[in-house]
Amino acid sequence: MKKALIIIDIQKGFMNKFTDKIPGRIKRYILRNGHKYDLIVFTQYLNRKNSNFVKHLHWKRFMTENENGIVDELADLVNKKNLFKKYTYGSFVDDKLLNHLKKHKIGQVDIAGIDTENCVLTLARDAFDRGFKVRVLKNLSASHSNPKLHKAALEIIRDNIGEVV
Repeated sequence: MKKALIIIDIQKGFMNKFTDKIPGRIKRYILRNGHKYDLIVFTQYLNRKNSNFVKHLHWKRFMTENENGIVDELADLVNKKNLFKKYTYGSFVDDKLLNHLKKHKIGQVDIAGIDTENCVLTLARDAFDRGFKVRVLKNLSASHSNPKLHKAALEIIRDNIGEVV
């Protein structure tokens, strides 16, 4: 079965005391294990002035490079061919990433990134619903707002969606 590693939203604005170790762990993981994957892709969340985040949650972050830029530590691994931009929690909303995975005949997705309780969980559920085997890499994922949310999301994934490794 072909496998993809999907790195979710490792962006400057999400870095804090709960997440600052994640980029280094991901980089080391890719350098050691990247050869085991048929595809490695990254997502990047971008907010917009007319988004539901602004309209309904009054959340206006991630509209500038200072926040939405990929962290420097991983920037050398990201390019136009492996970066998928998104404007909400879900990575499959516009089908670009989904079609890319299908084109490469991917059957399993390993997921890492930020935030476990939002974008990681959403991708895990969406991938499961579309027939992929799902594994979430717990030590390469985190919540930037609360470690309890990370743990809760991992329980949901383990009980309802796929493997947590």
